[in-house]
Amino acid sequence: MRPLRTALLSFLVALPAFSAARLTYTINGTAVPVSWKSFPISYSIDRRVADAAPNGAAQIDRAIAEWTGVADAQVSFDPRGVADGLKAGKDGQNSITMADDLFANQHYIAMTTNWYDDNGRVIEADIQIDPMAMKNGYNLPQLIEHESGHLLGLDHSAVLTSVMYPYVGNGGTSSLDSDDRIVISTMYPRTAPMAGATLQGRVSGDDGGIFAAQVVALNEQGEPVATALTEKDGTYSLQNMPSGNYRIYAEPLDGPVNVSNLSGAWRLAKVKSFPTQFADGGAPLRVESGKIYGNINVNGAGAVQLNPKWIGAGAPYSANVSMGAMPIAVRAGQLVTIAIGGDGFVSGMTTFDIASPGFQRVSEFAWSGNYVSATYRLNLDAPAGSVVVLAKSGSESAALTGALRVEPRGRARSVIARK
Repeated sequence: MRPLRTALLSFLVALPAFSAARLTYTINGTAVPVSWKSFPISYSIDRRVADAAPNGAAQIDRAIAEWTGVADAQVSFDPRGVADGLKAGKDGQNSITMADDLFANQHYIAMTTNWYDDNGRVIEADIQIDPMAMKNGYNLPQLIEHESGHLLGLDHSAVLTSVMYPYVGNGGTSSLDSDDRIVISTMYPRTAPMAGATLQGRVSGDDGGIFAAQVVALNEQGEPVATALTEKDGTYSLQNMPSGNYRIYAEPLDGPVNVSNLSGAWRLAKVKSFPTQFADGGAPLRVESGKIYGNINVNGAGAVQLNPKWIGAGAPYSANVSMGAMPIAVRAGQLVTIAIGGDGFVSGMTTFDIASPGFQRVSEFAWSGNYVSATYRLNLDAPAGSVVVLAKSGSESAALTGALRVEPRGRARSVIARK
């Protein structure tokens, strides 16, 4: 597992609220989310990158094109093919190049740099890849899809199954998550006005509004459909939400993703640990497209020690589970042991729930060191998509958002990254 990185161009003191997290920088003293003015976006691939993996150029083109498949977004690219001797730097063309020893000794394997004008319109973006990404077998489509998300104007996400999650492994899928699709369609809507609903509220703690808390809209299948980060005063806005029933909760950025993984103003936030809490006691909210719902507030007051950071999977009823900070892929109909671990786990007390009704626990919980495990059977009709895992220990609660991804039967491969 290795982190990816986007260039940090400047810092902010205030931030408008957006679904998920957008790259936002200070321009003439104002916080502005950067974006492209028009499409298609042209790009060229340096031959070193294309030749570093089998069918490298085709893999890259397909990965970038994933963003064009979002039905509600108006995004397009113009691949210009492979060229020799391309270099990163502001030269009027968007490029994908190799960068030897990228951020040496920091273990970063990719970086995207955006240049923008005084209105926040991106005028050029370059993606750089460290050769170790190819040499060590990291998932090239996932890496490129992640970096092209930065190119489009997205920051990192704390949803483990999101393409914009700041870490990449050797396996896994490059499929866009619900949160990825909603934020890109919010940035570049195909129609105006957007048809989805808007959800607004505030996350507050012992000292008032909480800055850079992650707010999650959880549907009836346990999928984190969309997220948002709170402003300095704790307010948030979830935009472009599809019709449906949602429970809204807030969680701190205290690992595996924290504010140091984010750019711009988010990095100015002080990490505030608080219990993962639901709005209105977890009562579902019926949402209809085109409407605005306000005062969906979350009370994050109280101290917390429980902090899940790792997820793992193993053979049914096995105590041998490999833990990591990468999401686990499971399939409908599978019997699998799932474990979560982190700080504040107490033997005999800490347990967890999987929010999806497609998971049925078939064993007692077992504890070992700083993690707890149980065996689950997935229903044959378990809904595909990202799933939230909720940890509980006494009166404390915490979440691993998108810790699991359910794939249709016969398609999934477990992704287990070592911690």
